[in-house]
Amino acid sequence: MPKQSKDTEQLWSPALRRPRQDWKDDRDVIEQFEEIVESNPKKYSQECKEVVFFLEIVNELRSKGFKNSKDTVALAKWIRQEYRKLEGREEESSSLKNAFVEIPMDLEKTLDKIRKTVGLEDKRVYPFSGVFRKQELLDFAKQRAKILHGTDDLSVYIENLVRKEQSGLEAPAGALFDLLETCEQIVRRKGFEVSKSFEVNACDMWVEELEVAIEPRTEFKSVEEGNLFRLLTLSSHHYDAKHLIVVLSNDIEEQSFQSCRSLQHIIEGLQVVRLKDFEGCLDEIIDPSEDEEG
Repeated sequence: MPKQSKDTEQLWSPALRRPRQDWKDDRDVIEQFEEIVESNPKKYSQECKEVVFFLEIVNELRSKGFKNSKDTVALAKWIRQEYRKLEGREEESSSLKNAFVEIPMDLEKTLDKIRKTVGLEDKRVYPFSGVFRKQELLDFAKQRAKILHGTDDLSVYIENLVRKEQSGLEAPAGALFDLLETCEQIVRRKGFEVSKSFEVNACDMWVEELEVAIEPRTEFKSVEEGNLFRLLTLSSHHYDAKHLIVVLSNDIEEQSFQSCRSLQHIIEGLQVVRLKDFEGCLDEIIDPSEDEEG
């Protein structure tokens, strides 16, 4: 049995006339308009898709809770906007008794625009429980996000960490540290231990099992050739190394790279490679038979 049609002027007040303070005011406005829709089936036929869509949103809000849904603010804001439009027509009519808000066919798009306007656009939800393999790390990250950024959103915390690392790596010292660390990780991934030494007359890294001394460099200038030659020669004696590898950054200029490579002709057992070729260079030392077969 259809509900009795009600006077819209009675239903529009007082919720729409008082200033918004919190989500409860939004809830009242939505419930008020939903009552108008339900009470006027001739105007708001449930055979119309837009009406059905509106009622579905309201039911979902009731189910999830008005306080916890991004649709609450957007829907209430839209209703208030439409109500203000009706108020502007009061001069043409003595009351709002027969005034009805039109529910647009593209209500979903309208709400999307409002969400963006008020900063409620959809955000991707990342499964951080899958990113952090250890629960204690996940708990620590949540704690840091709360302390540092006042939020439970781990993406804010992680984004800040990445930004700090990026800023640090842009500095010369940071770039060199990153190159050293990357070389070390590649060697360890192959199953070998690395010892690091920052002595004046020795390469920075030594892999005893492979008898390899490694010297990472983020840049190389031709004027440094004499100093590098001296360092590599002394390192060869210091470590009693069979192999020497100079690892340069991937983005080093070709001219600088070739200048450094010229040392291969005068230092026995030396290979000069870019970082991207370092792993392959190690493989040749680990299993030289593969290189011979190739």
